[in-house]
Amino acid sequence: MCQAEPSHPTVTVAGTASVQARPDVLTVDLAVEERADGVDAALAGANEAMSAVQRAVLSAGVRQDDLHTADLSIRTEYDHERRRVSGFVVAQGLRVLVHDVSLAGALISAAVAAGGDASRVHGVTFAVEDDADLRDQARREAVADARHRAEVLASAAGRQVGPAVRIVEDAGHPEPRPLAARALAAEAAGGVPLQPGSAGVTAAVTVEWALE
Repeated sequence: MCQAEPSHPTVTVAGTASVQARPDVLTVDLAVEERADGVDAALAGANEAMSAVQRAVLSAGVRQDDLHTADLSIRTEYDHERRRVSGFVVAQGLRVLVHDVSLAGALISAAVAAGGDASRVHGVTFAVEDDADLRDQARREAVADARHRAEVLASAAGRQVGPAVRIVEDAGHPEPRPLAARALAAEAAGGVPLQPGSAGVTAAVTVEWALE
C-alpha cells in the first residue's frame, strides 16, 4: 500500500560542536580529616587543621569570597569484634576558586603543609570563567554541523535542504580538566606542577530542516 508524500517534507538531524580555550580559573577541593576516640576531640582537631588550611590559602592571595565550605561530616567507627564504638572521624571540605592559575601549585602545597597529616586533596578542575562567547561559538558550529548532516541525507534522497523549521538546543556541558588527588598529594612537598591544558564547552542541537 502506497502512502501519499507529505506536503511539507522535512529531515530532522542532530548537530554537535566543542570549542576549546585556555583555562583562566581553577577550582581546588581541599579537605581535612581527623580521627579521635571522642567526637569532641575529633571535631576540635579538624577545626584546627581547617583553620590552618584557610589561613594558608588566604595568605597565598585568594579572596575570602572565593572560599566555600564544601563538606562537613562526622563518622562513627565501630569495633565489630568488641561490639562497641572505637572512635570518630570528622571531615571538613573547602572549595577554593583560584583566579590566578599561575599561583595554584604553590597554593596547594601551602594548604597541604598547613593541614599536616590531616590534609586531603580531592582534586582540581580548570575552567574558563567567562565562557559566554565560547558557548555562542559552539552553538553556531553545532547548527552548521546539523546542516551538513542534513545536506548529506537530502542529497542521498535527491533533495535539497531548505530553511530550518525547528531548532531545539540540548543543555551544553562544560569540559573541565580534573587532576587526580593522589598525584597532587604526592607532589605537595615540592610545589604541585600543574598543567592547565585546555577547557571548553560543548553544544548540541536538534534541527528540523525543510526539504525542497
